[in-house]
Amino acid sequence: MDVIVIDFEWNHAMPGRTPVRDLGNEIIQIGAAKIDMQCNVTCTFSTFVKPCYYPKITRDITELTFISDKDVADAPPFLTAVDEFRRWCGDDAVFVSWSGTDISVLIKNCLKFGYPTDWIPDCFDAQLMFDDMEMQEDRTWPLNYALFHFKERPDGAHNALSDVMSTILILKHLDLEDGLSDPYFKVQSDSN
Repeated sequence: MDVIVIDFEWNHAMPGRTPVRDLGNEIIQIGAAKIDMQCNVTCTFSTFVKPCYYPKITRDITELTFISDKDVADAPPFLTAVDEFRRWCGDDAVFVSWSGTDISVLIKNCLKFGYPTDWIPDCFDAQLMFDDMEMQEDRTWPLNYALFHFKERPDGAHNALSDVMSTILILKHLDLEDGLSDPYFKVQSDSN
């Protein structure tokens, strides 16, 4: 079984515009890394995704991620990108993400674009693992705080693959095997 740490960046409706029905956030970048149980990276996946429903990257997204219209202009469309990502993931994997939001956005994008969701494996919440195993304060901690807590430096700018690598830095301080065997850390979604 492959353990795959995932992160997605997404765009949304321009300020003052009505969001597209059933799609508040459209994926514009996919980042992932396969890791072993010691959290060593064995391979990575990264691609920009050309937006369809929210074609102009909003200013706040560019300020946060440094992703611009130019970055996604020649990127593959969602259906191509997610199909390539699915093949890269293989048939025997689990996902790990910082919070349950990413898997929810992936599912909503797949549904909106008419792509199946039955391939999406179980997803485990690294943010919840951090709270339960380290902080024990029953609250959600941002990734940057977890990095600060462990005296780790963020792995580059806020983008999908950098956030994946930063999440892996946190997982190195946690008991990943225990986390993946505990259903408490499993993200609840319609596809799982």
